[in-house]
Amino acid sequence: MKKRSLGFILKYVLLFFSAALVIFPLFFVFLSSFKTNEEIFSGAFSFPSRIHFENYLNPFNETFHLHTYFINSFFYAVFVCLLSVFVNSMAAYAIGRLKWKLRKAVLALFLSGLMIPLHAIIVPLYIVVSRFNLPNQLALMLLFAASTVPISVFLIVGFLGNVPRAVEESAIIDGCTIPYMFFTIVMPIIKPVIATVTIFNFMGVWNDLMLSLIFLNEEKFKTLQLGIMRFKSSFYSDYGLILAAIVLSIIPSIAVYLVMSDKLINGIASGAVKG
Repeated sequence: MKKRSLGFILKYVLLFFSAALVIFPLFFVFLSSFKTNEEIFSGAFSFPSRIHFENYLNPFNETFHLHTYFINSFFYAVFVCLLSVFVNSMAAYAIGRLKWKLRKAVLALFLSGLMIPLHAIIVPLYIVVSRFNLPNQLALMLLFAASTVPISVFLIVGFLGNVPRAVEESAIIDGCTIPYMFFTIVMPIIKPVIATVTIFNFMGVWNDLMLSLIFLNEEKFKTLQLGIMRFKSSFYSDYGLILAAIVLSIIPSIAVYLVMSDKLINGIASGAVKG
């Protein structure tokens, strides 16, 4: 009984410190976003003498145009998420449910993408994009969408492995075509895993810096992360302003997670059982 109590206490102590490691930096960023540079450097963890709400208003002025970068990132993320759900769900259904000779080899090919970081092949990707002469923003969105294929297909195929075939078989007996059955029967069933991959894909696109830095040249098409980089200059940096912009950039990710969090755990657990 004592061993059980000791294990119970140790478990919650470990969870407490794990949560503190995550919450503490967020608290520091949020608290410092209301300060001036002098207050940040004089007392990093002290409360501000006066709350500087202008740190949250100045990023949207004519100098920084944060709202433009905000809209660009939101457009890229939504486009990639919709394209990913549409394409990857159909690919996963073809692999997980339909019978054809090379489906296991195609699945292995998709899963091999999990072992190759996208940033490791930036140079060949840049050469290919240059030769195709694609617009920068279109090339970036296609690269984002391609990067979502391995994890999305893996999770959806695994989730489909736990879905009984009886519903689909009944629909086929009633004369339902495969496309109609997929969009009207299968898609509602796999909503939990769709929510899971949507969260992953949205956060991946929203927080990306490297691909956007390399493939976007025009200022009007740049993402939020690139826009925040403009807040720091070689001679002076307003860290209160920068941290306020970072807080604003975190809000959409949290909102997407909160909207779909009820399906997230189910989607991960079900998708990881079989693959």
